Amino acid sequence: MAEVGTYHEVAKNMDTADRRPVKPLTFDGPLPKPTEDPGQLRKDLARAGYAIAANVFSGQKAREMRDFVVAAITEEEQTNESSVRGFYTDNDDLNRRLFGPQLMNRHEFFRDLVEHPLPLQFTKEMLGPQTLNESYLVQSYGVNMTRPGSLAQGIHRDRSGAMPLSAGVMQTRFIWCLDDFDEENGATRVVPGSHLDTEPQDWGLHYESVPAEAPAGSVVIYDDLLLHGAGANKSKDRVRAGAIIGYCPPWWKPSINFPMAMNPAALEGSSVRLRQLLGYSSTSVGFEYPWEFAPPEVRALIVPPAMDW
Repeated sequence: MAEVGTYHEVAKNMDTADRRPVKPLTFDGPLPKPTEDPGQLRKDLARAGYAIAANVFSGQKAREMRDFVVAAITEEEQTNESSVRGFYTDNDDLNRRLFGPQLMNRHEFFRDLVEHPLPLQFTKEMLGPQTLNESYLVQSYGVNMTRPGSLAQGIHRDRSGAMPLSAGVMQTRFIWCLDDFDEENGATRVVPGSHLDTEPQDWGLHYESVPAEAPAGSVVIYDDLLLHGAGANKSKDRVRAGAIIGYCPPWWKPSINFPMAMNPAALEGSSVRLRQLLGYSSTSVGFEYPWEFAPPEVRALIVPPAMDW
């Protein structure tokens, strides 16, 4: 993200009484609501910049995976607490975060999310055709746990300031709700309509926003043009957890080097599709770059680059 120093200072100094001038919402019309209608999801994305897909996975599975995340974070805290806390994008030390490989190495559910049909279909539509039909890549993957009493994250875009907004969508984003997301427990806040802005974000302004409220088992869909940020968790005893996955074109460098971060044993018997999305191809935009010095167990996972989906 560009202007990291500015972002860090704004986030570090922000409190519940933000004194920056307010930029009011100008969005006109009803806010997106959870829906199972693909047509409505597309309309919401075009109009508001985000959409909420309902009942993508069961509430029971959401609770099961949320408990799994809590246990995994507890385990990490006992061995290396710095690996799950204290990130520059999060101004509250109460919160915890696990990166995708930490969970994908532990449980197939978090591998299955990567190649679920919902994000893949919307990524195809939102990012468009790619050179030689090469597969899109997972740009980022993390699971955030917002604890009671935590403050709001700074409103931001999930893209570098060096990439002009006029370039269009460069990344698709999907929040898998492992808990109910509501205003009290820190649901992701969004600035509806901001995906259509032509001016860069002004860090000196406080952007008026609304919570993207969604029940557990839903998926919030947006892109890297939408202004958003985690809300303050004002509850007394309600943790809010969600898995956030971003997808990018094959020529874009992902933030995670999955072939180096994943346990090869966790991908034994995995689909070609999953390995394509995680970057297990020695070909990029038609050019072959052999992985001659990769460990044999990693080389054994290499797949062709053309989309298997």
